[in-house]
Amino acid sequence: MELRHFKMIKAVAEVKNLTKAAENLYLSQSALSHQLKEIETFFDTQIFIRHSKQMLLTEAGKIILVAGENILKELELVKQRIKTLNNENEGEIRVTTECYTSYHWLSKFMKDFKYDHPQVLVRINADATYKTVTSLLNNEIDIGILEENTNNKLLYTPLFQDEFYALVSTEHRWANRKTVRQEDFADESYIMYNIPCEESTIYSMLFKEKRPKELYKIALTEAIVEMVKAGIGVAVMPNWIIKPYLPLGGMVAVPIRRAIKRTWYAAVLKSKMQPVYVQTFINNLASTLKTSEEYALAEVV
Repeated sequence: MELRHFKMIKAVAEVKNLTKAAENLYLSQSALSHQLKEIETFFDTQIFIRHSKQMLLTEAGKIILVAGENILKELELVKQRIKTLNNENEGEIRVTTECYTSYHWLSKFMKDFKYDHPQVLVRINADATYKTVTSLLNNEIDIGILEENTNNKLLYTPLFQDEFYALVSTEHRWANRKTVRQEDFADESYIMYNIPCEESTIYSMLFKEKRPKELYKIALTEAIVEMVKAGIGVAVMPNWIIKPYLPLGGMVAVPIRRAIKRTWYAAVLKSKMQPVYVQTFINNLASTLKTSEEYALAEVV
């Protein structure tokens, strides 16, 4: 029994075709068939059945596939740990942030980090933005920037805290108010980012009793800002996002009574041995964000 047998089962299970799997593994079909016979002999069971011109896993095959995937994943972790021991100042950091609007401040910090650590390549994995925790647990990224710290398989470092404000047109009836209540939003048209409502903590908090009069989902911050200025609806955003837009005029930020605040964390996989430069990246990022006027909890009104 060898690792190549597990890789073979995984390859066939993915494409459900022996010929295509052989091509993907750069083997002949006869060589792959021989490997399949070897592993079926080892376990004394049939692993695949042919059905409608497809190779489908048997129940025994499914068990072997799961075991094989776990073994291959553990082996990859071992390889990374060995690499970490051998390369203290050289390597790669894969980073994702849960909120895609955060990438602008992350990229600014990366420039300074790169200057101090030229041998460390930092890659932003934007594809993992909406599955940050899963990507961390699957070892697809090294650092996740999150707004929760509840998974016991992850190790969290606090970065900074932000506060949400109501963003309204200067012509809106709230424009001159000192505060607005959370329950007041139920009578307004609401503009939010283009994500499922159930995935938005803010939406769930403001509209737990009643849906907004109208709901608009927009992908870009700039478009949300323009809709607010036009009086189409109100929005709720953190201080560091709206701060650059307020001097341009046309809208104001109103504090929310029973302030909505959140803490951002940098998370890593607890079971994974981290290179020194990963912790340095996190420590420097936390220090930068906590002391930065742009991202610290500052008044925007």
